[in-house]
Amino acid sequence: MANSGEGITFKKEDLIQINLADVKTQTISRSHFFHQLPGNKFMPLLRAGDFVEPGFISHYLERGMLKLAQLDMVRDEDLVSHKTAWRDLKKALTEKDRFQQRDRILRKIARDFWSNNDKSFLSFVIAAFEEFYVYPPHILDHLQKESSLLYTRSLLIGAVSSITALINGYVDYSFIKDFYNTAFIMDYGLVDFGNFNYVLSLACEAERNSPGSGLQVMKKYNRSKGEIAVFQNHPLISFERAMEQKEMFTHRELTHFIKFHHEKTDGSGFPNGYGYSCMSDAETMLIFCDHFIPFKEHTFNLGDGKLIVKDYFEDLKQMEGAHLLPIRKLIQNWQKAMDWMIREEKEVA
Repeated sequence: MANSGEGITFKKEDLIQINLADVKTQTISRSHFFHQLPGNKFMPLLRAGDFVEPGFISHYLERGMLKLAQLDMVRDEDLVSHKTAWRDLKKALTEKDRFQQRDRILRKIARDFWSNNDKSFLSFVIAAFEEFYVYPPHILDHLQKESSLLYTRSLLIGAVSSITALINGYVDYSFIKDFYNTAFIMDYGLVDFGNFNYVLSLACEAERNSPGSGLQVMKKYNRSKGEIAVFQNHPLISFERAMEQKEMFTHRELTHFIKFHHEKTDGSGFPNGYGYSCMSDAETMLIFCDHFIPFKEHTFNLGDGKLIVKDYFEDLKQMEGAHLLPIRKLIQNWQKAMDWMIREEKEVA
């Protein structure tokens, strides 16, 4: 008999019992954790993808919970493979070696998440986070507490940004690391003052699907001038938070991209109304990543890799108002890269 709740579906036999004290902290959970209730019912306590604070363990130990039921979303071999790939890229000495390693990374992504429908994207998310993330814990903690939606979306966008950089020929490890952290924090301004709410999420998703419509949503729901200001100025707020950690960046100029991720080709974007001629090709990659991942709750499950890497990409290709975004070339590059890697896989096989 299948159990389901909060977007998670499983059978009792899929779970394993572990000691609560053995759950790793100060890291992203690779598993969903449940407390078993009478009648073979399970209460979710922690989602796969959540950041595990030490307080989580002490809180439930004090309540007498010594064991939890674990539903793992990550295969050890996949996580090790992704982490090793990034480290091999870091160690690559020549441009030729870096591009060869780039191809190995993209080949596994295409195999696991483009043509395969039984793997979770969480393995790649965790590998990228553990390899690249540089912000202090309070940034992650505040983001997760204020909005699980934005927290998970930041993890996804960070991971997607590293793929986007590789696809578009950026193979320098330090560039990819800095671009990951630029993408990760670009929407932090929405929760900086603790005011992210349902209407703001609607406005952000509207803006993502149809550039220029987000402000209309805010006005439709009669939001305050303060909220509208947060919506319009969150790129600038996010940039300020990134700059607080500028010593962690090799390429500090990348953080400035955050200010432009809502600008449009024709100059109708915000907050400054810059047009395409004002933006570099690298800056358009951040716009691409921002429109790639929806503003909606995501629960990591087996098979969600294909949803993110392929299905979300297909949605982006069909997005209303895509002509207002300077991302056509980036869409073509993503398609070509995945097609190329799959074709190479078949030829090798």
